[in-house]
Amino acid sequence: MVSTQGVQDTASGASGGTPQPPRGTRYISWDAIRVLGIVAVLAFHATFLTPHTLPGYDMPPGPLQMDFPFGASLLIVISGYFAAMTVGRKPPLRWWLRRLARLLPAFFVAVIVIFVASVALHPEGFYRPSYTDLAGNLALLPNLLGGVEYIDRAHWTVPIQVCGFTAIALLAWKGRVRGRAATAVLWGVLLFPLALRYLFMGPGKVAPEWVSMLMDGTGLARAHLLIAGVAIFRWSKQRMTFTQLLLMLVVVLVAHTKHPPPGDSVVAFAVALVLICVAAYQPMWDTPLLTNFARPIRWLGGISYGVYLMHYVMGSLVARHLADLGVPWYGWIPAYVAVAVLLGWALTRWVEQPAFTLLNRGIDALPSRSPKGSGAAHTGG
Repeated sequence: MVSTQGVQDTASGASGGTPQPPRGTRYISWDAIRVLGIVAVLAFHATFLTPHTLPGYDMPPGPLQMDFPFGASLLIVISGYFAAMTVGRKPPLRWWLRRLARLLPAFFVAVIVIFVASVALHPEGFYRPSYTDLAGNLALLPNLLGGVEYIDRAHWTVPIQVCGFTAIALLAWKGRVRGRAATAVLWGVLLFPLALRYLFMGPGKVAPEWVSMLMDGTGLARAHLLIAGVAIFRWSKQRMTFTQLLLMLVVVLVAHTKHPPPGDSVVAFAVALVLICVAAYQPMWDTPLLTNFARPIRWLGGISYGVYLMHYVMGSLVARHLADLGVPWYGWIPAYVAVAVLLGWALTRWVEQPAFTLLNRGIDALPSRSPKGSGAAHTGG
């Protein structure tokens, strides 16, 4: 899930002869796609996963169940796109620290708040996290440490982004990975996990521990999501042909079917990739729907990371306690969404924004070393 606070959606998403507006222009197209992603996440969890934790499985009627997940994966693709867009603007170390400054303070606070709420409001049948779980989650190591569970299962996206940003910063160091070399790296990151799964994790095979650690512990099995975003950005800047992009996205979809979990709907995810390509090619979406609802779309898009971090466990706790009081699904689902949005707004306003502002001052104060080519070299080059 990408943090959107402070991200400047510049004109680098346009290609061909598309006019280039002033740097710093924020396009509503990207906020609309972020809103699509977070709404899909909320709908899937509130109408399909959470009801299974409630007494008597008080589920909404079938037509109102959203049982085809794709939102979290969509948001990681956007994260990869903007990582490729911004990595060349700062020295790699500063860029990496800025990425972490956007992601981690809000994540750490969310983990602590959810832990406290899970213990204090623990309903019967819910998983009660331990202090070991708390430490493992704060260390971003729930997939690498035995006996450590996610405090919030939705947080699986954060370690993937941290690992991905770290890899991008290392590749961007001194500007050595550009052009054809960058394309080769993208293909390698796509194909290597597929080869490991075919060789060691196929039907009837017991994967060696090192393979499981590499694939699931480091997030390598989901690296194709970040790669998709980087590839779309490179295409939008005419650093890849449309044929190259199409082939790469086909392999991304293949990888998406082979690397569980979370078991997304491949069709819905493919449609989402098309929308991202459209926004990258022509980010200026001038439609009455977006224009009329521009303010709430921008607002929700701006707090989408906070909503994502806070929605699942906190919403489920509220839904469970309401269900225990006899409130039907058409009462606790709105409450679930309201709690997610309210807490997401608070996390963004009171933690993510001020923490990034404070940390960014320290990052900008770091000594600057700019070897030749480092400013423009990145995996999107």
